[in-house]
Amino acid sequence: MTLEQLPRGTFEARPVLMVKFKYLRHPFQTANAAKGMLAARLNMWKFGAHGSKRYKNDPRFDLQNVTDGFASHINDSTDDTKLLERICEAYIKSVEQQQFVSKAYEATEWWQQVRQRSLEPVITALQSRDIDRLRMMYRNFFRDPCSAGLLGVPFGMSKAYFGGKIKDFHRRFYLSHALYRLDYWKAQTDGRFELQDLASPEIGNPFGIRVNGTFVRVGSEYAHCCASRICDFLESRSATVVEIGGGFGGMAYYLLRDHADVTYLNFDLPETIALSSYYLLRSFPHLRFLLYGEQELTKEAIEHVDVILMPVFELKNAPKESVDVTFSSHAMSDISSEALIEYMSHIARITRRAFLYIGNSTAKKSISDLVAQNHQSFQLKAVRPSGWHSHKVSGAGVGGAAGVATSTMFEQCFVRTDPGS
Repeated sequence: MTLEQLPRGTFEARPVLMVKFKYLRHPFQTANAAKGMLAARLNMWKFGAHGSKRYKNDPRFDLQNVTDGFASHINDSTDDTKLLERICEAYIKSVEQQQFVSKAYEATEWWQQVRQRSLEPVITALQSRDIDRLRMMYRNFFRDPCSAGLLGVPFGMSKAYFGGKIKDFHRRFYLSHALYRLDYWKAQTDGRFELQDLASPEIGNPFGIRVNGTFVRVGSEYAHCCASRICDFLESRSATVVEIGGGFGGMAYYLLRDHADVTYLNFDLPETIALSSYYLLRSFPHLRFLLYGEQELTKEAIEHVDVILMPVFELKNAPKESVDVTFSSHAMSDISSEALIEYMSHIARITRRAFLYIGNSTAKKSISDLVAQNHQSFQLKAVRPSGWHSHKVSGAGVGGAAGVATSTMFEQCFVRTDPGS
């Protein structure tokens, strides 16, 4: 497998496939993985050389920007004990309830593999209320396995970037990748924002690059761009936004930071909701949060809080026409057809104005067909390719038409034609 065959993107929130030799038992699998590593390294070298040439006279192309961006800066000055206890309580209740809900809300096979390979320590800490251990992982979650499936570097290359001095080979690759994404972000947002708008808190010990004094964490360009796209569909600053599969809360951070009157709801798997609860509670201590088990999900609850973070099976309890915009990035690309039908029925039921989705070509067609067949109150307003996962913008290398094809993503926007019905 080469980097081009990772359609979810490289250094991207939502996520990269982490391949580690200890999970491969068959010698042919080991040999294939070794070939994949060699191919990945070659593509990284090509992309780094390509970026060096493209940005030769660009003052941003300074390898020190990568060294500074990957420097560790764990913040341990805040007492987050009560916050972590609250997260554990919500997590335990959600896992207990999970066994009684429809199979449509079960984790995909891919996520179950992530759980088995990387998430057992954090799951154990959450279930046993081991606050000290949970704190240690969450304060370093950008670099800790507790965020596997949401964040990471390709092919288990953590040692190359987090193991001390980063080689120029890896710095050139990452810097090329980061600058391509910054340029793409600028183009996608029509130059409306400055680099400083990508600034974000250093919660979780994030990594990225530091350019002209601004720390640009991994994936921030995409998250900020998604937040700005959502806001294009809000008729007023006072609105309610639902995200399905919000990851650790990267998009939500920019949405809540820049739009104080927005109420935000996220539905995701229990482990991910726990992590996003940590990130957003730490980022916005002044906001009112509702976690699972603290109160029923009603219209009144939505009206009296700022942020609601729930396991995905609670989507069925979201009140009818209670949100203005529903957004999902990639989270629905891998679910079963039965689950997609279930999800779309609730999206159509709760959404007053628009549904914005980013995903692969298969999900694009499936969602379009479902809307046309079962949800005629929504119409497809626009569809366009999303270049965030292209071989250049994602940093995945410069070779292979097949790889480019598999990484092609699309953005679809459906608008409601009978608001308030």
